[in-house]
Amino acid sequence: MKAWRILIAAIAVTGPLLQYGLMLEGETLTSGIAKSVEFFSYFTIISNLLAAVVLTAPLVAPRSALALWCEQTPPRVATAVYLAITAGIYHTLLASQWDPQGWRLVSDTLLHTVTPALFLLDWLARGGVGPVVWRAVPKVLILPTAYGVWTLLHGALSGFYPYPFMNVAKRGYPAVLVTMVVMAIGFLVVAAVFTALHQTRARVAQRSREPLSA
Repeated sequence: MKAWRILIAAIAVTGPLLQYGLMLEGETLTSGIAKSVEFFSYFTIISNLLAAVVLTAPLVAPRSALALWCEQTPPRVATAVYLAITAGIYHTLLASQWDPQGWRLVSDTLLHTVTPALFLLDWLARGGVGPVVWRAVPKVLILPTAYGVWTLLHGALSGFYPYPFMNVAKRGYPAVLVTMVVMAIGFLVVAAVFTALHQTRARVAQRSREPLSA
């Protein structure tokens, strides 16, 4: 089991690092700073970095406060939700809009397919420490909401929008805000489904530990 955890943690770390290196390739110091800001402006990168932290911290510093937090059920469920949304939106809306080759294809596959799939498998297999309750579902919106606000502010100042459905310059604020509301509902639905799955998983695990009656 530990070998599996090391493997998926390494993969989760590799995806963002590889993508960052590709984005900085051939850039100057000034343009590299701008590219770095753009790098952290993709929800794909944020969700994958969160997965990397959640998977790596318990292995590197298992007794730290960060590691203990990463092993809790709510952060693991939330990370699973973010990665599922990342993969779902990419493969349904964005993948057809470009054709990555070489190392860019490797990075693309790690970020949008491999890491989300492996994290979901790890979450379903190991669960997390402590229960997950329904009142935690709305908290899943904290990160996407902060991300949405940042995207609109950064876009207004720089003209850079990481995703076409967030591009205010082309779609206008009303359309983008409607899209953000629809996506927020999507996050809540996926979070509710994952919460129900986790609770079902916990009940099944509990029953499997109960001794058989005579």
